[in-house]
Amino acid sequence: MIQFKKVRFKNFGSFGNNFTEVNLDTGGNTLVSGNNGHGKSFALLDSVTFALFGRPFRSIKVNQIVNSINQKDCVVECEFQISDDVYLIRRGIKPKIFEVFKNGELIDQHAKAKDYQKMLEEQIIKMNYKSFTQVVILGSSSFVPFMQMSPGDRRTVIEDILDIQVFSEMNSLLKTRLAENKEQLLDAHRELGLVKEKILIQQTNLDSLRKKGDAERERVQSEIDTTREQIKELQEQGIDLAKKVKELNDTAPNLNELRESLKNANSKHAKLTQQKLDNESLTHFYNENTECPSCRQEITNETRESLLIPVEQQHKELQVALDEVGVIITEQEDAIDSAMKVHDGIAKLTGEMDRLGTEIRSRNKYIDQCNKQIEACNTAGDTEETETRIEKLNGDESALSKKKEDLLDEGVIYSHASNLLKDTGIKARIIKTYLPVMNQLINKYLGDMDFFAQFNLDENFSETIKSRHRDDFSYSSFSEGEKLRIDLALLLAWREIARLKNSANTNLLILDEVFDSSLDAGGTEEFLKLLDILSERCNIFVISHKADQLADKFSKSMTFEKRGNFSRIV
Repeated sequence: MIQFKKVRFKNFGSFGNNFTEVNLDTGGNTLVSGNNGHGKSFALLDSVTFALFGRPFRSIKVNQIVNSINQKDCVVECEFQISDDVYLIRRGIKPKIFEVFKNGELIDQHAKAKDYQKMLEEQIIKMNYKSFTQVVILGSSSFVPFMQMSPGDRRTVIEDILDIQVFSEMNSLLKTRLAENKEQLLDAHRELGLVKEKILIQQTNLDSLRKKGDAERERVQSEIDTTREQIKELQEQGIDLAKKVKELNDTAPNLNELRESLKNANSKHAKLTQQKLDNESLTHFYNENTECPSCRQEITNETRESLLIPVEQQHKELQVALDEVGVIITEQEDAIDSAMKVHDGIAKLTGEMDRLGTEIRSRNKYIDQCNKQIEACNTAGDTEETETRIEKLNGDESALSKKKEDLLDEGVIYSHASNLLKDTGIKARIIKTYLPVMNQLINKYLGDMDFFAQFNLDENFSETIKSRHRDDFSYSSFSEGEKLRIDLALLLAWREIARLKNSANTNLLILDEVFDSSLDAGGTEEFLKLLDILSERCNIFVISHKADQLADKFSKSMTFEKRGNFSRIV
């Protein structure tokens, strides 16, 4: 049983930077009141579900639970006890925090937060979000009543309550075992086929050893001689190619020297081009200016002409030099292209030589194989070694056949176990056993709330509801008030089953605005009587806006108010 002790939080919803603590182990019934937006739901609903499951109870985004004024350092801590162990869950946003403490010691965190959360749900509280909200919280905002869930979600809740989800985990493990069994069976089948093939090869070899004679040796020797002639031809081709490569290497220009010469020519061309540009700039200056910009002295036509003569002469000399360098660059580029073609030819010939070498090696290997065949022919009378191999392979075949049979038997067992662990197997039998108890409890609580109808769930968790006149109804046929009574009866029934099974059993029940919705006066009165009985063994918190009408019905009360944009308990 999970005994919730307290929850404390700061910068959570409308609560400020100082920790606010709510005692969850008050005993009896507690009325929680306050105006809309003053923090009731944050303090009791969203705080507990966020601490345990990392998500608020209501349909709001996680980042919306951070206080909108402080906008950081949102922390929620929930303390509870299971047997003699005390746990503390600390979860926060901005910065992100997720820590689980057991008896004051931090439990080693897994590499992924998802695995850490899975450990919390499966190994500690043994409830997931859906199960928790079915047995601990009934809220008017985002609560999904059991009867409005999908069949799959209904089954998940019931399995958690009956503590039979272990069969689902076993089924998942069994699927892995089945897959491994099929893979091992396939491997055994493949290995068995290989052994049989080896036996066939060895038997064929044995027969060949017994039959081989001079004719076989002559045939193999003829193939060896032919192959040697082919190798000789290939070697001669290789010698010719080597001569050609040597000749090309001897005559091939030095590419590095040509490239260096081209680089120098390009550099010289760039320098001459720059000098020509400077010369043209000076000519332009003399032609366009009549006054020296530095000394403001007039530049006469005679002075200009005397200055332009050496400039123009230099211009002509630069042009001649550029033309000469351009010819050199062209020649060097042509020489490099020619040299590249020569080197490409060398590379092609070298590649052909490599191919010939590979051919020669391949034929030499073939000659080695032929020699081994001749050696086998020479020892054709000695079959003892081959017979030993066949005997060993026959033993391997027997062992693999036995292994295959064992795997087949194992697969049959796994198949039967899989059928037992399916939803229609053991779990269905357990659920079928508990269905009468569930239906009895549901109808008891419906009767306690003055709702007299026969309500039954079948093995697929579909409902059958009959009135006193035996008319058939469905959940959707009833009014909102009647639906709420059914939802409350289911909630209380699940809590009782969980208590009996000691699975999803807690000392906490939170009801959010149940009395503010569809319950009429009679339903309210009967439900309050139920709560008085339940409060003997759990702490019940009822959130309501009808504090003035319900105050005298509760032994304790808790009021929330907001001052200066921050909520607090008064």
